[in-house]
Amino acid sequence: MTDAAALLAQAERQCELRGVRFTPIRRRVLELIATASGALKAYELLDRFAVEHAAARAPTIYRALDFLIEQGLVHRIESLNAYVACPCPEHAHGFQLLICGECGRVDELHLDDVSAQLGEQARHLGFRIDRQTIELLGRCDACLNSTAATRPATTEHS
Repeated sequence: MTDAAALLAQAERQCELRGVRFTPIRRRVLELIATASGALKAYELLDRFAVEHAAARAPTIYRALDFLIEQGLVHRIESLNAYVACPCPEHAHGFQLLICGECGRVDELHLDDVSAQLGEQARHLGFRIDRQTIELLGRCDACLNSTAATRPATTEHS
C-alpha cells in the first residue's frame, strides 16, 4: 500500500503543473484506490464512493478513472479489470506490474530497458506502440511463506 497522503499531495502538484483540474471527486477516487490493500474494480470503487455520495453512478467513477489514468496517477490492471494507484507518477516511462494471485498485492517495476527493447523491436517491425501493459502474475513472498508454513511436514520412510 502506498502512502496515500504523499500520493495525493503529489497528484495535486502534478495536476496544477499540467493545468488540469484535480476535482474533489477525482481526488476521492484516487484516495480510495491508494488506501486499498490491493487493486479495486470500478464497481467496488462505486460501492465505496456511494457511501459518501449516494447519487454517484458508474459513469462518475469511470470518468474519474479515465482522468487519473491519463495523468499517470492510476494504472488499469488489464488481466483483473481493476485499478491500482501508481506509486511514482512522475516516472514517465513504461512500467511492469507484479500481481500476487493470492492476496492481490501489486508492485510496480520500472525496467526501462525492457520497455526500450520492446519499443525498438516494434519499430523494427513497423509497429508503433500506443500503450504498453506488462503484467506478471504470481505469488508474493508473504503468500509463499504462509503457504510453506501451513504445509504439513513430510516424513521420510526408510
